[in-house]
Amino acid sequence: MKSITLNQFLLFMLFGLINQPKAISQKQTLYLNYNTELAFQTPNDNKYYHLEATMLIRQVLSDIDDTLKKKQTKNQDVEFILLFKNDYGAVKPVYYLVKSNSFSDELSRSFFMKHSYDWINRTFRSNIPYKD
Repeated sequence: MKSITLNQFLLFMLFGLINQPKAISQKQTLYLNYNTELAFQTPNDNKYYHLEATMLIRQVLSDIDDTLKKKQTKNQDVEFILLFKNDYGAVKPVYYLVKSNSFSDELSRSFFMKHSYDWINRTFRSNIPYKD
């Protein structure tokens, strides 16, 4: 009888140790909504499409940058859920987690912006690269 109780206790402790980082870590979730006339992941290859996609992504990055500058004093991760809604009724969510230490100085900020541009650009497949 004691071995069953001991096994249950060990299983409970193992479960608690696995889930401990989730309980300790703090994360804030922010939703950003964008309306667009662009289709998602289209084989469209014209200059207008690429320019519009780049302008939309730059607006998203600007909003993320402004939000992170406001939240800079807090040591917590920020999860962004970007909701793109197009004129055809489609909704494309993009989940993006920003670690608390990834936006600390100008070099890390520059790397973060380029990486974020590339990540969000996967939704639209624009051929215009990131330039600061």
